[in-house]
Amino acid sequence: MFSVSPAEMLTIAVIALLVFGPKRLPDIARKAGKLIRDIRDAASELTGGLEDEVRDALEPIEDARDSMRKAIAGIDRPAPTTGTAKPRPAPGGPSAPVPQDDEAAPDHDPGAPEGSDEPQHRDPGEAPGGEA
Repeated sequence: MFSVSPAEMLTIAVIALLVFGPKRLPDIARKAGKLIRDIRDAASELTGGLEDEVRDALEPIEDARDSMRKAIAGIDRPAPTTGTAKPRPAPGGPSAPVPQDDEAAPDHDPGAPEGSDEPQHRDPGEAPGGEA
C-alpha cells in the first residue's frame, strides 16, 4: 500500500521518540498497531459483505441466462440452404409492380409541357406550372 524506505522509517522513529519520549512510545505504537488492525478488519468485513450482496443479486440473473441458453439450444434450427434464396419483394411492397427496363421511370417532370425533354426544376413550395 505505502512504499516507505528504511531511511524514512528511521526518520519517523527518531521524530516520534523525540516528540513522545521513550516511556510513552511503546504504548503509542501498540495503539497505532491496534488501530491499523481494526481498520483492516473493518475493510475486510465490508468487502466480504459487498461481495455476498453482489453474488446474491447476480444469482437470479445467472439462472435466467442458463435457462435461456437451454431453451435456445433446444430450438431446432433448419439447416441453411445455398442457392435457393427467394427474391425479395419490390420496394413498393409485395403487390407493387416491378418496372421493366423499357418501362423505367421517366427522366422528366410529368407536369412539364408536352415535347419538353428538359427536367423541370421547381421549389417544393412552388405550385405546379411555375406559378407561386
